[in-house]
Formats: sequence, C-alpha cells, structure tokens
Amino acid sequence: MNRRPTFARNWLGYPSRSVLTFAAALALAVLFAVWPFSRALAWAFGVAIVVVWAVSFALLTWLQAGARRAGASTLAELETLTADLPLRLRTRMPLMLVTGDALAEVFGGDACGAGGGRHAHIGNGALWLRVDRPQALPSVAAATKAWRDGRAPDGIVLCVAPALHPGEETLVQKLRVARQAASDAARLLRIALPGYVAVYQRLARATNDAPTWYGVASAAPIDDTRRFDEVIEAAADDVSRCCSGAAMAASAARAASLASVVSWTKQSVFGALADARQPASPWRLHGACWIDCGPASDAGNPWAQAVRSSSSVALPSFDASPPPWPLPQPLADSLIPRAWTSPRMRALAHAVAIVALGAALAVCAAAKNNQALLSRVAADLSRFRMIPADHHSARRHALDALIAHRDELDRHARSGAPLRLSFGMYRAAALVPALDAAIASYQPPAPPAPPSIVTLDSMSLFDPGKALLKDGSTRAIVGALELIRAHPHKRVIVAGHTDSTGTASGNLQLSLARAAAVRDWLADASGIPATRFAIQGYGDTRPIAANDTDAGRARNRRVEITLIPDCRDAAAASAADADDNQFTPGQPACS
Repeated sequence: MNRRPTFARNWLGYPSRSVLTFAAALALAVLFAVWPFSRALAWAFGVAIVVVWAVSFALLTWLQAGARRAGASTLAELETLTADLPLRLRTRMPLMLVTGDALAEVFGGDACGAGGGRHAHIGNGALWLRVDRPQALPSVAAATKAWRDGRAPDGIVLCVAPALHPGEETLVQKLRVARQAASDAARLLRIALPGYVAVYQRLARATNDAPTWYGVASAAPIDDTRRFDEVIEAAADDVSRCCSGAAMAASAARAASLASVVSWTKQSVFGALADARQPASPWRLHGACWIDCGPASDAGNPWAQAVRSSSSVALPSFDASPPPWPLPQPLADSLIPRAWTSPRMRALAHAVAIVALGAALAVCAAAKNNQALLSRVAADLSRFRMIPADHHSARRHALDALIAHRDELDRHARSGAPLRLSFGMYRAAALVPALDAAIASYQPPAPPAPPSIVTLDSMSLFDPGKALLKDGSTRAIVGALELIRAHPHKRVIVAGHTDSTGTASGNLQLSLARAAAVRDWLADASGIPATRFAIQGYGDTRPIAANDTDAGRARNRRVEITLIPDCRDAAAASAADADDNQFTPGQPACS
C-alpha cells in the first residue's frame, strides 16, 4: 500500500496570517488601553483596524489556497518522493522548476498527469519539478516556497527542443510566454530567480556512448553570450581525445553541429529572452547547456532552417532519442547555496519588531496622557488661586475640581497608575502636596446669621387693650415660625412691650399676656415643646421710640421673638467664645 502524501499536513512557510492577527490585536490593545483618543474616535479607528484585518486575512487565505491548488499534483508527488527526507535536507537540497518543451520525455516514468510522465524527480542531490504550462510558474513557485519552509526555488530551467517547432516565430512566442511567467514568479516571490536554458537537439548519429551535456553556468547573470563559446571549445577538445577514426568522425560531426546550434541559440533563443522591446523583465540567464539528445529532427526545424539559409547546407534527419532524456544535472551542480532564514525565525523577528513598535507607541501615548493630566491639574490649581476670596461660588467650583484631582491621584497611589499613564511616564504624584495645600487654604464663607430679634407689631396681632390674637393675625407670625423651624435646637424667648398709655402695672400684665398668647401659638404650630419657650412682659419699661407721638407709641407696641443657643451647646464653647455669646440686657440667662 502506498503511503498517503502528507503535503497538506506539512504545509509550511511564513505564518503571515498569525503575524497579521498579532499585529491587529496589539494595535487594538494600544488603541483602547493607552492611546489618547476620545472613546468615539477610538471605536472608529478600532472598527477600521478590524475591517483591514478581516480583508487582509481573507485575501491571504485565498492566495494560499490558490497556491495549494495550483501546485497540488506536482507537490503531492514531490511529497511522496521526499517522505523520508528530513525537513532540513528538503530545504537545503537544490530545487529547480522545469518548463518548456518535451517535459514528458524528460521526466519519463508512467503516465500520471495531463502531459504524461512524472511531475517530480529526485536524484544526484537535486529536486526537479515539472511545470507543464509556463503560465503556472508563479503559483507553483509560491507553493514550492511554502513547501520548502519559505525557501524559494533555486532556479527555472527552460527546456528548448527546436525540432518540436514548425518555425522560429512559433518558438519565439513560446519563449516570450515563459519569460513573462518567470518575471511574474520573481515579482510574486520578491526574489530574482536564476534562469537556465537546456537545449535538446539531435546533433549526430547515435553511438553507444551516453549523451554528454555541454554548457556554461555562473552564480551571476551572464550578460556576454560570448562566454558560451567555451562550449564549442569543450566539444573540440573531446574530438582531439578520440582514438578511433569512426568515433572521431562522429565526435567531429557533433562538435560542428554543436557550434552551429550554440550560435543559433544565442541569436534566436537568448535574443528573444533578453529583447528589451518586450514589457516583461529579461530572463536572468545564469547558464545554458546543450545535449545530443531530443526528438526526431529533420530539415524543417528552426535550427535546420537557419543553417540552410546561412550556409545552404541541409542537415540530415535523426531519429528521436528514447525517453527518459537526461535532466541538466550540471546546472544544478553549479548552484551556489543562497542565504536562507527559517520563516518562523523571520516571523519571530517581525513579531519582536511589532512589539517594539507597539511599546514605543504606548510610551509616547502614556507620555502624552501624563502631560495632559499635569496640564489639567496645573490649570485648575492656577484658576483656584486666581479667584478672589469673596467669589465664593466660583471658588467652591474650582475647589471641587481640585478635590476630584486629589482623589484620583490618591487612587493611583494606592492601586497603581492605570495603564494609560504607566510605562515609566507617571509624574503626577509630585502634585499631591500642592493640591493638599490649596484645598487646606480654602475658607468657606460664614453662614448668614439669623436675625437675633423678630419684631411683631402688636396692633396687627391684638385689639387695643386685649391679649387675644385677632382672626387672620397669624399671617404676621409666619416668618418667625419659619425661623424657629430652621433652628429647632435653639431656645425661643417671646417678650411683650407696650406704650406708656395706661398704668404701669396694667401695661406689664398686658405685655406678659400678649407674649404668652404668641408663645402658645408658636409652640402649637412648630411642634416644639413649650419648655423650649420663655416669655417676658416688660410693659412700657423698654421703649424704642418716644411715647409723645403716635408714631413713637406705635413702634413701642410690639412683641419681640429672640433665638438663643441652648445652655448645653453653649457649655461646649471656649471662654473667648462665651464672651461673645452673652445675652443682651433683659434676656434671661440659661438655668
């Protein structure tokens, strides 16, 4: 039973989606946790980041899936061939993409694909991948790069069999397609892929010797095609080493044909691959080789036509070589290993760079947040100090802002600065003493003292010579009632006064009776126990105006309501305060 290919399971390469997701998550964390944006603006940027991440993630998934599908059959066979190879050897062994003519004969084997033959071959220290359609080179190259853990193919080999083309124009069109595909692959992989040309052409009569490759390869692109004249010299050296006459004749014929086909290749093949008039990038030619092996050849192929037009010599016909034809192994042997870094190491380096960038942005944002906090506190401190002491409302509003700042800084001192102020940028603790000093300097305005005495006109309360409250007279006492209710813990003294009309004893009794009437109404209306009330009747002994005029006598007819502190409250006052709280003359002392 054949082992099932593990291509899908071993799909390696750069974890682009993971790096993208990590970068998006870090960007969202910095945005919402640190960056000094308003909440609405932060959400707008957050939605934009999520949308960009989702579109990029979907695009990467689609591109990777397309790369898998494009090279699935070839890479699945390659996976089977290399199942026993460790990953380290898989990435270090040279890998060449082979496209162009006669791929079925080059790869040989049983038919297993659209073009017949194998899709992959491993041998002599190199991996060879067959690409039937040159247009598939970019996708197969991308899939191969991922399969090799991020290492791109080492080169592209273009197989040219002149005998398979009816004319040079057909060959040139196919060369242009291959050139465009190689340019697209290099642009997709973002790397310059070395290009090679392998020419399969029957040159002489078949011998018992295995066909030999003649060619030149270089680590750098070959710009001067005269370097390929070394091939002709190598063939001539082979002729000189032949011993027998028949072998020497065959070798000489092969050398002559090789010199002709090399010249034709430089003009027709290399010329089409490097034509500056074409939009695609020129073929990066790193080497070329020729072999006396290939399809059946007659006088109708482009090379034979070129020979006949230039020398009037008709080349003989040759039979096709039996498959499989040799792969251009000398090209793989000439490869110089390129520097390569594992995609996971590159992804790790990129992740570290992303973290460093995120940390730098977080530090900048934290510094900006701290500067904004310091500016706010300093501005509120300055505003508080500039408000005059008699502007109580504005000063109290500024004080509330300072208290809020002090509470915030206290929370930071107890629980640590929040993330948006951290990263070594927190400096607001130095403002706490200034805030405490400003708050302690605030002096609240003294509350308005209640009137010490409320004076009521007796004539509005009583009929002349009477001590019974008139109907509707209580409206005049409502103000005193509200004052008493506002100070329920103070004692109330109600004192009655009269003018000098009448006898002194009668006036004294009338003033006392009127004080008692007002006291009773106030006690009932306020709900304060009567024990907190005291009454006094002074008659005409304490006039506030002369009694010799009607106006003066009207002012002297009065009832005075006075609020005084309770004795138990006054006992807690200091001796200095006690001097300020002495009763006015005529007020009874606490008992």
